[in-house]
Amino acid sequence: MIQNTINYIDKQFQVQITSNEVYTTAGIHFSTQPAERNLLIDIYQPIGLPPGTRLPALIMAFGGAFHRGTKDDDAFEVEGSSNTAIAEYCLEFAKRGYVCFSIDYRLIQEDPDPGKTIAISSQDLVPRSRVDEVRKMMNLPPADNLTLWRGIEGAIDDGVSAIQWVKKNSDRFQIDSQRIAIGGWSAGGRIALHAAFAEKEEVAAVFSISGYMHPVDMKRYMHGDAGVPPVFISWGTKDLDYVLSQGPIFQDHFTQMGMEHIACEIQNASHFYPRSVLVNDSSGFSGSFEESLARFLQTALKIN
Repeated sequence: MIQNTINYIDKQFQVQITSNEVYTTAGIHFSTQPAERNLLIDIYQPIGLPPGTRLPALIMAFGGAFHRGTKDDDAFEVEGSSNTAIAEYCLEFAKRGYVCFSIDYRLIQEDPDPGKTIAISSQDLVPRSRVDEVRKMMNLPPADNLTLWRGIEGAIDDGVSAIQWVKKNSDRFQIDSQRIAIGGWSAGGRIALHAAFAEKEEVAAVFSISGYMHPVDMKRYMHGDAGVPPVFISWGTKDLDYVLSQGPIFQDHFTQMGMEHIACEIQNASHFYPRSVLVNDSSGFSGSFEESLARFLQTALKIN
């Protein structure tokens, strides 16, 4: 029963890690010679829980401009600043009593099959500044908007598949299927927002660490309807241009729609900030970024 979770969630648990399980297969080389590859997932499980305990779950997607990073490591150092890897967030939140999942997904240079559903209204709504920079760093030629759009659509579909897989395996992992959240950093935050709101895959909460959704799609998909999941958003005051400009737009939109949310603007932070960075969030909390996120999840997932 979930009541057991409330008694144990604030303790520090030992964690068992299971790596590289297949959660789905998905299409690559879409425009040339179509093929499929396995998509993998790592599971971080608290151990030592009483039989019958049902825990909340966090599904997390890594960042890297949809071009780089992995479920094991997406920490990058840029101009003296570095972010916390999604794998580290998984480990730390598993210690807190969450079953955490770090997901693999298809990258743009794999030429993913974009699928039949549309999450981003137009290929012209994909911001290019960071993607163009990363492609140069990786010695890749410029990509057109259609290629970028197809790749991101494929990654969003992978996020949806991961949610569905976790739900199907809730008994195996002692998960309360009503307390599943999805989130991620940068590209991973974009996957989380679009999987939950554009693709309408039901989750209990969403968190986006310097993620993005174009305001056109924000207005299209994000409404204060009954059952809409609470949202945590964060960005640095020196973040990527499109992330920085969108932070206040997100906050204003959520307020107007009556959507439950926490906004966290991090002073003097770039796109790359650690979980230990000190913040003041919109709830009035002051402390580490990790603790701000933890407080949001405890409230959104109804963990006392």
